[in-house]
Amino acid sequence: MRKALPLLAVTSVALCSPLLAQDSDGADHPLLPRYPQAEIDGYRAPSLDEVVMPTGPIADEEASTNRQVLEGSVTHIDYRVKPATAPLQVERYYTNLLKKAGFTTVFSCVGPACGRDMGSLILNSGKVAPTGLADGLFNDRIRVMVARRADDWVLIHIAEGPDRSQIFQAVVEGAQAR
Repeated sequence: MRKALPLLAVTSVALCSPLLAQDSDGADHPLLPRYPQAEIDGYRAPSLDEVVMPTGPIADEEASTNRQVLEGSVTHIDYRVKPATAPLQVERYYTNLLKKAGFTTVFSCVGPACGRDMGSLILNSGKVAPTGLADGLFNDRIRVMVARRADDWVLIHIAEGPDRSQIFQAVVEGAQAR
């Protein structure tokens, strides 16, 4: 019996592992299938909301430059990818999806060119991602892209950490400038 206990413990962990790796509540947005191997970390269902959309580098989270306030049906999704994946690879995936769907790029940036407060505006201010939804990684290994098709807008923030990458999406449908 003693020899069977370690085997039983390993088998139990192996059987439970897929359950631990599943998404939190939520679903992919119909416009943006998830990056392969990405799992939902945070989700907020579509609802009428107001978001600040960056349109240029963000040097100061509180300033009013390089941003547009939009109101519409907003969906927020935060994904985790393990192991970490290069932000360029993830960006190319979404760039191709958006281009095929008829979106044009409004703004994109890489690392320090995004501005000192880009990550803070998107992930911490509550003006883009709801407070506490996104698991932010703050470093220079980021890419941000904003795209538009008519009155639909998409923001994607990609960050690479030592053990994972995070992809935050905000999709605004029926957007109206405020």
